[in-house]
Amino acid sequence: MPELPRVDDLRQLYRDFNSVYKRYVEEAKFDVVKGRDFKFLKKRLTFICHLLKEHREIAPKKRAELINALLSEHDLRHAQEVINKSDKNKEPGKTSWFSTFTSNFPWPKVTDEESLRKEMNKIANDISDSEFLLGLEGIEDEDLKDPIHGAVTLANTQLASLVDATVNKLTHAVLRMQQEECKKNIQHEIETEQRKVLDGALANLIQDVNKNSVGRRTS
Repeated sequence: MPELPRVDDLRQLYRDFNSVYKRYVEEAKFDVVKGRDFKFLKKRLTFICHLLKEHREIAPKKRAELINALLSEHDLRHAQEVINKSDKNKEPGKTSWFSTFTSNFPWPKVTDEESLRKEMNKIANDISDSEFLLGLEGIEDEDLKDPIHGAVTLANTQLASLVDATVNKLTHAVLRMQQEECKKNIQHEIETEQRKVLDGALANLIQDVNKNSVGRRTS
């Protein structure tokens, strides 16, 4: 099986390939994950990380209730009630990974339902999709295992589809370049053959003229 050309090979073969490649890759926006389900999970997961960081001493039962209120019930009021009623018994090591995940984003504390909603939107908007997915790597938390897996799966599915679509567009673009290059080569060969034929016909004509001229002089 012949080896397929690499991107660098295509850049050398086709003068316009680099600009076409750059345009399609930029248009694809591989660092943005589309879809309502992913946006929902991103918004809720980043907000849960924030709340658990701000309320490290929340009891395990209240912790699970808070996560359920945000992920399953979609109820910010219930989430606010859980925060207000959570006891202050610290669970050492229970939320240690949240500090790493949120250390670069010093968000303020949230005090009421309206602030919860505004802060949740702000948090999601302040973190790119790629940063969010990178932050999920290596997290081992049973309470968040399923939603994290869901978010990663949605992102991977879209990325795979986006890569396929981008490759198809590039393939068609390269085929058009090949066709244009082939047309140019064929046209060049035809023109070269035409010149040879014309040159040969002109040479024969000159020879015939010379012969006739010599014949008239000797007669």
